[in-house]
Amino acid sequence: MSNLSTSDPIIMLRDATFTYAGASRPALRAVTLAVPAGQICAIIGKAGAGKSTLCALCAGFVPHFFRGRLSGDVIVDGVSVADHPIAELVRHVALVGSNAFSQISGARFTVYDEVAFGLENLGMPRPEMIERVEWALRALGIEQLRDRSPYALSGGQQQRMVIAAALAMRPPVLALDEPTMQLDPPAMMELSAVLRSLAQQGITILVAEHRLEWVADVADRVVALDQGTIIADGAPTDVLTDPRLCETGIGWPRPTRIADRARAEGRWLSERPLPITMADLAEGLRMAEDENRLTNDPDRATRASMIRTNDSARNLALPPRVPDAEPIVTLDEVHFTYPNGVEALRGVSLTLQRGERIALVGRNGAGKSTLVRHLNGLLRPSHGRALVGGVDTRTTTVARCARHVGIVFQDVRNQLFARTVREEVRFGPRNLGFTPDRIDALTERAVDALELRDVIDEHPYDLPPARRRLVAIAAVLAMDTPLLVLDEPTAGLDNAAIALLARLIADLAQHRRSVLIVSHDLDFCYETLERVILLRDGRVALDAHFAGLDHAEAAVLRDDVGLPIEVRLRYVNV
Repeated sequence: MSNLSTSDPIIMLRDATFTYAGASRPALRAVTLAVPAGQICAIIGKAGAGKSTLCALCAGFVPHFFRGRLSGDVIVDGVSVADHPIAELVRHVALVGSNAFSQISGARFTVYDEVAFGLENLGMPRPEMIERVEWALRALGIEQLRDRSPYALSGGQQQRMVIAAALAMRPPVLALDEPTMQLDPPAMMELSAVLRSLAQQGITILVAEHRLEWVADVADRVVALDQGTIIADGAPTDVLTDPRLCETGIGWPRPTRIADRARAEGRWLSERPLPITMADLAEGLRMAEDENRLTNDPDRATRASMIRTNDSARNLALPPRVPDAEPIVTLDEVHFTYPNGVEALRGVSLTLQRGERIALVGRNGAGKSTLVRHLNGLLRPSHGRALVGGVDTRTTTVARCARHVGIVFQDVRNQLFARTVREEVRFGPRNLGFTPDRIDALTERAVDALELRDVIDEHPYDLPPARRRLVAIAAVLAMDTPLLVLDEPTAGLDNAAIALLARLIADLAQHRRSVLIVSHDLDFCYETLERVILLRDGRVALDAHFAGLDHAEAAVLRDDVGLPIEVRLRYVNV
C-alpha cells in the first residue's frame, strides 16, 4: 500500500546527483522531479543521457546495486531510496530493465511460474497470486505461452514475460527501461493500452524510451535529459516539438519531422502547431491540401500531394541492382522444428542477391531469428535446403558459411569477448585467415564507419550498451562478407546512432554488399531498405519492395505488423 496521500508526489527527487564508481562525470546532475500518482512520465534523451540511471535510482538499484556517490533526496512512495534495501523497496517500485534475458530468474521452468515468482517471494495468498498471474498473462497477450520454458521464447516474448512479471506485482510505481525494445508494433500498442489502464488505477509509471512516436502516444508528461540534466519537462505536445531536442541530438518524432519538412515546403498551415502523432499529421496535411485547393493554387496543391509520392523515391536513390548469377543465400522449402516440438519454420523459400537492402519483419515468435540462424549454418533445416554460397549447409561448416554471411544477434553480449574495441574488430578477419594488411585495412574502415575511433582502446564492456552494439556491428562488418545480417540493430540506439547505421547500409549497397535487417522499427526499415519480407507463423506472407507496395500488399503488412508512417500517408484508406 502507498504511504503517501493522493495529493503528494509519489516520486520526489530533489537535487539528485549520482556518479558511478570509477566514473569521472556524474550520470545525473542535480535532478529535481516530482511525479504524481497515476501519471505516465516518459524520460527521453540520447544514449548515455541518464535515462536508465534515473529508472534504476527510483527502484533503488542505484546506489544499492550499481555503486557510486549519491547526493540529494530520492523519495519513492514515501520511502527514502538511499535508506532502504532493494528487498524492501520492491514493495513500492518494480523495475523492468532493457535486457529481458538478464531478468529471468532461472529458478522456474514455465512462463506461468516465472510470472508468479515475485509474488511467491512476497508470500502472497495463492488465490490472489493466481488471479494476478492470469491477468498479467492476458494483459501482455502471452497466455498461449504459459507452459513454455522462459528460455524457449523469442526476445520479444521474453520481454513481454518480464513486463508481465512486474505488472503482476502491482506496485505503486512501475519503472520501465526501454520496454518496447524488442516488441513488435501490435505488442507496443497493447502495452500502451495496459499502461493507460494501470495509470487510471493510480499506478505511477516512469518509462525511459527512445521510440518517440510511442512516447507521444502513451505519455502524460515528457522529461528530456541531456548529459544527466533535465533540459525540458512538460506536456508531450510541448516537449516533443521543442527545438532543444534537435539541438542536443535527441530529435523529434517522425510525424513532427515530416510536418516540419512540409511546413518548409508550403505544405503545412503556418498557424497550425507541429504534430506529434500520426493522426494529427494526417489531419494537418489534409487541411493544408484543402486550403491550397481553395486558393486555386495548382502548384501548391501539387506540392501538397507530394507527401504521398516523394518518399517512395528514396528507395530508388541507389543505382538499379543487377542480379548475380549465383545468389548469396537460397532457402528452398525450409522447415525447422526445435527439439521441444515447436515448429518455427514451415516451408520458407527465399533468394538473397548481392546489393540488396532487405527488411525481415513479423510478430514476436514468427520465426525471424530462427530463419536468420539458417543463413550461416548455425541451424540446419529439418526439411528442405539452405544454400550459402551455392553450398548446402548440411554438407559444410559454419566457418565456411561465415565467409559469406556475417550476423549480429539481438543480444550482442554473446559476441563480445576481446579486451579492446580494436581487438574485437580484428578478431573476425583474423579468424578468417586474411593477410595482416587486409586485417588492418578492414579494421580501420569498420572502426571509422561506426565512429568508434575515440574508444578504440577501451574495453567493450566499459562502453554504454548503445555503443557496445555498434562495436558488435563493426566486428562483423570487418569480416567483409557479401551479406551482413543485423537482428534488431536499432534497439537502444538514439537518433544519431540510427542515422549512422542508415548511412552504413547505403554505403554497403553502393559497394554491392547486401544487408538484411530484422527489425520491428518499420519506419527505419522503410526509410533505409528496399525489400520487405514478412514472416508469419514460420511462413513467408509477403515478399515485395516498399516502393512498389500496392493496396493489397500494404493491407497484408498492416494486418500483421502495421505500416510505416509514410506508407500510411500514401494509402490513407488502407
